[in-house]
Amino acid sequence: MKKLLLVFVLAALWSCSDDTYTEEVLIATPVTTTIADFRASVGPGPVQQISESGKIYAYQEYVLVNDKYKGIHIIDNSDPANPSKIGFLNIPGNVDMAIKNDILYADSWLDLYVFDFSNPASPTLINRLEEVLPKRTPDFEGNIWEVNYSEYDPDSEVIVAWEYRTELRQFDRGDEATIDVLSSDSGGQTGTGGSLARFNITGDYLYVVDSFRIFSFDISNLDNPQRRGETLVDAAVETIFSDGDYLYIGSPIGMFIYGLTDPGDPFYLSQVTHITGCDPVVVQGDIAYVTVRGGNWCGQPDSLLDVVDVSDRSNPFIIKSETMNEPYGLGVKGDRLYVSDGSFGLAVYDISDPLEAFRIITYNDLEIFDVIPMEQWIIMIGNNTLYNYEYTDEGIGLIASFSLN
Repeated sequence: MKKLLLVFVLAALWSCSDDTYTEEVLIATPVTTTIADFRASVGPGPVQQISESGKIYAYQEYVLVNDKYKGIHIIDNSDPANPSKIGFLNIPGNVDMAIKNDILYADSWLDLYVFDFSNPASPTLINRLEEVLPKRTPDFEGNIWEVNYSEYDPDSEVIVAWEYRTELRQFDRGDEATIDVLSSDSGGQTGTGGSLARFNITGDYLYVVDSFRIFSFDISNLDNPQRRGETLVDAAVETIFSDGDYLYIGSPIGMFIYGLTDPGDPFYLSQVTHITGCDPVVVQGDIAYVTVRGGNWCGQPDSLLDVVDVSDRSNPFIIKSETMNEPYGLGVKGDRLYVSDGSFGLAVYDISDPLEAFRIITYNDLEIFDVIPMEQWIIMIGNNTLYNYEYTDEGIGLIASFSLN
């Protein structure tokens, strides 16, 4: 059985002898459904509570919130003081979405779905591109010693969840430092995704990233996307952001820049490396802003906000770094940068001079994971709650907080 190798020091719970010890390990067994049933379940459904909020996307007066691996909650945000759920789109395996001219694109483990979004309360399925995306599986919860695939048929089934059990295993004393464990891993009218997005629409192309690749889809015929290319990235991939004729790829080891001279075949231009950590990116003009979150599977314990000069896309370089606590998504509008600092709140920066960017204020009473600055207000998500804030001279002011539960 193939395993993703990680170095993991196991402490002995009980010694069998001087040469061996026993350890309680976690075993995962896939919960599956048939591919046919999986696909048949896709479609609009009634308003419901959220299980785990994921990516957010803003389109016109609507906000779409991904319910991780379950689907998309659709919220009417035309009155930011009174947001309201108006529908739910059931899409098993969904984590990302993007919209252009009332056409919604959403992933579902291995398929790409296309919906007519002209009636947001009840989008209509108009196309499905089968097996054009990598066949992903849900993240593991914890460090897994072994996965029991004995009852799983990859040709006819999809893994939708994991069941866990613990077992005592005996190990040689000399192996305790090298035990292997498994670990999880624009023209036209388009919407705006958060900085954690893995979908991006630029002009007539939809770009989708997975762990190591950029997939290019021609959407000049909005109803019938055509996959045009697959570009290998020489590092793990986390996020994608576009600005002009460039794609900016966030990775645990840095930010990669790809050119779009041929939009169906993005080409590598350059990269800037940093300490290893989770890495979303946003760009405004000739400056990119990158958060680097450590203290987790992404890498070392330090967390940073990097300000990067990208005026020469072939030679980007970091011009300023600031220590952060727990940074996740970020957004930029005008001379303000908004950084979601997890349980440490929302940090607002004055970036009128990027070389001298400085923090104006921190809203410590918020726990935010992504942020989208809109024209008239700012949208944020955290702890299954949608927040609308208005811009003020001092910073931002709360309009409404809306629980998705």
